[in-house]
Amino acid sequence: MADHNQRIEAVIFDLDDTLIDWARPAVTWEEYNRSKSEAIHQHLLAAGHTLPPYDAFHEAVIAQLRRTWEEAKKTWEIVSFEAVLRHVFAGLGLNVEAIDMQELLQVYSWGPFPGVILYEDTIPVLQELRRRGYKIGLLTNSIFPMWMRDVELHAYELMDYFDARVTSGDVGYLKPHPEIFRHILELLQVSPEQAVFVGDRPENDIAGANEAGLISVLLAPPHLNRDLNGVKPDFTITSLTHLLTVLEELEKVSGIKYQVPGEGALARPKSIS
Repeated sequence: MADHNQRIEAVIFDLDDTLIDWARPAVTWEEYNRSKSEAIHQHLLAAGHTLPPYDAFHEAVIAQLRRTWEEAKKTWEIVSFEAVLRHVFAGLGLNVEAIDMQELLQVYSWGPFPGVILYEDTIPVLQELRRRGYKIGLLTNSIFPMWMRDVELHAYELMDYFDARVTSGDVGYLKPHPEIFRHILELLQVSPEQAVFVGDRPENDIAGANEAGLISVLLAPPHLNRDLNGVKPDFTITSLTHLLTVLEELEKVSGIKYQVPGEGALARPKSIS
């Protein structure tokens, strides 16, 4: 870890497998997407557009999403979900300019994924971070705009904890590209040295945070078991509760004491891992 003598002002989280637990999804992503893309197909037909049968339409959407993600892995630049749909519609010969894309994204009706739940300590930790006066950010690799992912945040009762929220679909870059980290730091008005980033994926979350100059914390509960592939986090924790110990350790390194009330604090965990 780089020399650190500044008080940590912000804690920034990844979303999927960091704040919400994808260990037991009830359906596959493609199964979940079928009903969503079917709603789009029906909406376009009702608006008078000529389309292929639904199965062919659905496959065109899925194929373009796959291509988009594969291309993005080469440069860590990514287009939005709206751009993906525009590309599909153009390929099907539709008049894209005649389609209200914002309305169509509403029709897609993204929401909480069946079987995906909060970690049991997500809200208690966010509450404690808020009590201690940290700014809290959210930075997720998602092709969807933030307003679509906000539907999940509302459902999980997380929305009110964040001072800034960003998806890669909004910014045009995936983690680990440094630009997306710079963007969230600007929104939070903190420097990299004043921020901790917590995520579950070494290649995206930890490598990106390291390169951007943030303090990196890998969330590595036993069920994830991700290969580090040479990536070195500054800290590794097995639950979000242990993040509080990390922040206390950083307080000791900086020599700057936090003004934390004695009442209502979570019990300090005995170890980080």
